[in-house]
Amino acid sequence: MRKVITEALKKYKWQIVVLILLIGINIYLLTIPSKIVGDIVDLLYDIAGNKQVILNNTYYLIGICIVLLLIRMIWKYINGVINRGAEKYIKEKVFERFLKLKVKEIQKIKNGEIMSYFIKDISEIRVIIYRILSYGTRFIFTFLIVSYQMAKEVDIKLTLISLCPIVLAIFLVIKIKKYTEISFKKAQAKFTDLSEYIQESTDGIRTTKAYSCEGDQLKEFIRKNRQVRQSDNTVDVFSNLSTTCMDICFGLCYAILILYGSHLVLTNEISIGELVAFNGYIGLFVGPVSWIPGIVSRYKRAQISYHRLDRLFELEREKTARKDTKQKEVLEGNIEIKDLNFNYPGMLDKA
Repeated sequence: MRKVITEALKKYKWQIVVLILLIGINIYLLTIPSKIVGDIVDLLYDIAGNKQVILNNTYYLIGICIVLLLIRMIWKYINGVINRGAEKYIKEKVFERFLKLKVKEIQKIKNGEIMSYFIKDISEIRVIIYRILSYGTRFIFTFLIVSYQMAKEVDIKLTLISLCPIVLAIFLVIKIKKYTEISFKKAQAKFTDLSEYIQESTDGIRTTKAYSCEGDQLKEFIRKNRQVRQSDNTVDVFSNLSTTCMDICFGLCYAILILYGSHLVLTNEISIGELVAFNGYIGLFVGPVSWIPGIVSRYKRAQISYHRLDRLFELEREKTARKDTKQKEVLEGNIEIKDLNFNYPGMLDKA
């Protein structure tokens, strides 16, 4: 299965390179508006004298926003092409592999499990590819570029102290992801069981009605459906718990910014404009930080789906060619056919 995913990504290697470059440029350009706004705030002390400079910065800010919009549209389109193309390739390879399996191996696989392969498992792999290329790359570039800009343009001490709660948040997510994995395994098992039950019930619906036991079938379906709902709710609870922890830690970042940043302004170590710019830099971490629980959760789901599909590729295949097969000799000569005319019973004409 790893080989299939690698080959799928290799088909779009140049698109991936362009995508990463565009994301890096996008993150760098996102730091410029905060710097511009901070400069404008410092220039407001003398509006009359700095009027033209403020207008120039405003025009510059508008231009940066337009460029950001264009770049974002381009890399979103490229990312969609990569993910949908990779999903199509993986589905084709999984289907080809399934056709080559031995009949005894196919008979061991439940219908609901086959549905999960093509509906849920491949979809989970596609989603994690999207999140790694889009969210993961943006997360890395944000921490590298924005942290550098914060330390360079404002204050390195304020930068280090403000980012400390994020380390705590990452630690909490690592702890919670184990429970997310366990709950998702249970949810996937319940979904497979329900799919198999529906398949068996629809196949034997005439027999069910003939013996007037549709009531029992309905009760069993409701019970299984309730189990699926409960297991899905458990997965959502752990996912939301991770998000809540991240939000709390992010609130601590803003608290540190307000308290310590105000102290630096009062001691003239930084200007008010730099504090405003720093606030904008912190805001750039909101998205990447909030993505961490989703990336971890999706990664665990994709890992489970990957192992399920990998077991499919490990099943025994039919042997379609033998090495000891001998090439038959070509027959030479002519074939002569005689007396092909005949009569249908009761007919005089010959056919």
